[in-house]
Amino acid sequence: MFFSILSISINAQWTQSALGDAQNGYGLYSSGTEVFAATLNGVYSTTDSGNPWFNIGLQNRLVFDVTSSGQYILAATENIGPGVYRSSDHGNNWIETVGMANQSVWAFTKNSSYIFACTWGGGIYRSSDDGGTWQSVGLTNVGFRTMYAVGEKIFAGADKIYLSTNNGDTWEIRQLPYPAGDTWCFNYHNGILYAGDNGLYSSTDMGDTWQLIYGVTFDTLGNATDSKIFRDILSYQNVMIASVAFNSILISYDDGSNWSDFNEGLITDWTFAALAIKAPYIWALRSGFGNAYLRPLSNITTIDDKNLTLPESFSLHQNFPNPFNPGTKIKYSIPQSSKIIIKVFDVLGNEVATLVNEEKSVGTYELNWNAANLPSGVYLYQLKADSYLQTKKMILLK
Repeated sequence: MFFSILSISINAQWTQSALGDAQNGYGLYSSGTEVFAATLNGVYSTTDSGNPWFNIGLQNRLVFDVTSSGQYILAATENIGPGVYRSSDHGNNWIETVGMANQSVWAFTKNSSYIFACTWGGGIYRSSDDGGTWQSVGLTNVGFRTMYAVGEKIFAGADKIYLSTNNGDTWEIRQLPYPAGDTWCFNYHNGILYAGDNGLYSSTDMGDTWQLIYGVTFDTLGNATDSKIFRDILSYQNVMIASVAFNSILISYDDGSNWSDFNEGLITDWTFAALAIKAPYIWALRSGFGNAYLRPLSNITTIDDKNLTLPESFSLHQNFPNPFNPGTKIKYSIPQSSKIIIKVFDVLGNEVATLVNEEKSVGTYELNWNAANLPSGVYLYQLKADSYLQTKKMILLK
């Protein structure tokens, strides 16, 4: 196990956090207390400000993406070997998984039932056993770059967008408008689904129809003369941050309609492959040279220019009002990007409502629930996020 040390000071700008001999960077993933980097020279991880990063295995292997499931870390690799490696001991040993031999695996995503993996030319795969074995669900001969899950909808990005609502059993095709070419990333923000391509595209009906909203210049004949390639997008509270090829990092305060530089401390024409949030920093992994950069989340401000409050732990707040009739508010906080599920049960344990079932970025959220169709009584509402589980009681009194 190797590591690299860099003395850094954090201020209101991006600061380099070197990965040593990582060379090229491909993916970032945050989980628990760690950030993982997928690189041309294996998998790296850090638990603090990147001082140090540890190479935790698969040296000399191109790794496109990293994720976790249960006790395992999963690494998506090039088309030599099993396609996906799995480690149960934090990278000390990596085991070959079954079902994707000799595939170039580009990206992972997860919903409540499966882990999904997309490949370059070999199709889409899913696993129900924490990535130990993989089953093909079709779409061979397509070069996929990215996958994304919103609730039970699965999106896969290539020269078209492929959508499944039944865990990959069947797929529908959606086409982005001109001049889209290859979809690099997706993001779900404020009820809108986004796709990063040659320009930024948005969908207000969960991927059925799309419109170009930013990043393409046209001539008087309607021909595209210039476009910004969105490589990765993430959300933090009410803003979006994007890595854009040859434009470094941009930020939007108006749901993607307008973007401005967020490049203090960077060369403004770099390309970053991936972004991630692990409190108290936002992280960016450079495509060339493989260096990571970090910046305090406190540098990101709301529209009214007030610093955002950063949650330090998962928390499910007591609903208000309580008792209620028929509407109430539920607030919850998450310290890192996570798959969030909030459900309501009656006292017998029967599920009566699903309030949230999607990826959420770090922050504090509040939802409104209307129980007009339910009888008076005691109800339980439950927050599930990664390994965190909390349940609280509320009273509907009509």
